[in-house]
Amino acid sequence: MADRLFSLALMVAAVALGAAAWRLEVPFQYEPVGPKAIPLILAALLFGTAAWLMIRPDRLKEAYGGGMFGRHLLVVLCLLAYAWSFEPLGFVLSTWLVGTVFARIFGLGWGRGALYSAALGLVGYVLLSLVLELNVPVGAVFGG
Repeated sequence: MADRLFSLALMVAAVALGAAAWRLEVPFQYEPVGPKAIPLILAALLFGTAAWLMIRPDRLKEAYGGGMFGRHLLVVLCLLAYAWSFEPLGFVLSTWLVGTVFARIFGLGWGRGALYSAALGLVGYVLLSLVLELNVPVGAVFGG
């Protein structure tokens, strides 16, 4: 039941994100796809995964103890650190650092997590910057 309530809250958040992104208007176009694309895609993905969770809730009935609360708290803190470090460290470095911690939280070793996160940051930068031609921060530490 908790999975379904949580997915309902996520669906409401996805609709709110989509509505806010849809109303976003800028007086000039500085990116080929515009400022609406990424938030709308994220809202659609969030809604879809929340709908999936509502249809097929988790079958694992693990007790919500202190260990799980600590992991969830660490995830939230990592997301805040990612948002804070995005401008000064840039996309690639901040994605690598936070992605490594995320990989470790979800059970991957430090070495493999660091390698995966580095690849994620580099491939993500190439896709966002070169393919989609979006303005992705390089980071103040790299002179960007």
